[in-house]
Amino acid sequence: MTRDFDWTIAPVSSEAFFRDSFEKKHLVIRRDDPGYYADLLSLADIDWALTTLGLSVPEVNVTRADAEITAADFAYGNGFVDPVAATRLFADGATIILSNLQERLPKLADFCRALEKVFSARVQTNIYLTPAHSQGFKAHYDGHDVLVLQIEGTKEWRIYDTPVALPLADQGFDPHDVPIGDETDRFVLGPGDMVYVPRGLTHDAVSTDQTSLHITTGLMTRSWADLMVEVVRMLAHDDVAFREALPPGFTDEGYDSRAAQARFDALQKKLAAADLGPVLDAFRDDFIDTRLPRVHGQMQELVKMAGLSPASRLVARPNLIYRLMDVPGKDGAEDMVAVSCQGAVLSLPAYAKGPLAHALSGQVFTLADLPGDLDEEGRAVLIRRLLREGLVMFSD
Repeated sequence: MTRDFDWTIAPVSSEAFFRDSFEKKHLVIRRDDPGYYADLLSLADIDWALTTLGLSVPEVNVTRADAEITAADFAYGNGFVDPVAATRLFADGATIILSNLQERLPKLADFCRALEKVFSARVQTNIYLTPAHSQGFKAHYDGHDVLVLQIEGTKEWRIYDTPVALPLADQGFDPHDVPIGDETDRFVLGPGDMVYVPRGLTHDAVSTDQTSLHITTGLMTRSWADLMVEVVRMLAHDDVAFREALPPGFTDEGYDSRAAQARFDALQKKLAAADLGPVLDAFRDDFIDTRLPRVHGQMQELVKMAGLSPASRLVARPNLIYRLMDVPGKDGAEDMVAVSCQGAVLSLPAYAKGPLAHALSGQVFTLADLPGDLDEEGRAVLIRRLLREGLVMFSD
């Protein structure tokens, strides 16, 4: 079974999700299928991670809504977590939070990569283990959208108002300033259920009479505001008018801002005429370049590479996000094709573009299936290179 975004929100379609729910309202999916998400995480995984991996703060946090818990209560002075102290706090009613466990568990890493391919954004996990009749946080809103997957136990969720729609990073929740509003919905998530909560929607959750384990999957999307800031930065690098100082004396009482407004209007026109393409390319390159390899089983793939044959069945690694680029040769050098993927750039002769694109397409293939004019040995050389780079793998 492919544990991708469609599987995560089934039976709701991705089309319906983006049309009706994304950045608009919360979505609750109940399944009456307690084992639906069981392959992603278990209480045994949490026990193993907490007690044997040597995790440190802030990979682990311990909290409860009705008491103050500091790192000194569950971690040593060097930051490493004391698992006995953490579990003792859990027994007394505190919630244990494991952040970015996808960096430790391959099955969570694969799941996050599948969502990253859909959202073109980094995806992270926070794992919440809450004892019965307990609450980790008071009502609040998050600065990013979340998909909450209930793994074990049950939790009652309460939904309130949206005091700040789609907040920016510097519009974080302040319990002293932000009214949570009236309760607008209440529901219980059981194992196999999920809820999508858009950023800015105030909520809280309390475990019922069972220990609750759930995955909060954070979608770290980029906004149009992020893009506009980058456009201005690019323009400022190329156009001195954006780099000129603000008018001397603009802070004086009675300052006449009409000339400054005219200059501002002129800069706005330049901004309005800016080309979207280079900025989107920069965002895409940044996302691809910082997406580190997740190549679970790579050592086994290299061992199996010695047995590569014309009958070998191969496939691209799941959820690759990559960019193919034509690189014209200079000063008589041959044309090349480059693939940017997983934080690296692989360059090959231009005539390898067809078979390269086919190998990365996600279809299961053999050497004979590769298009183009490469002979059998040339195809084997290409595939060995892709195996070594962790871009393709044997299909069992």
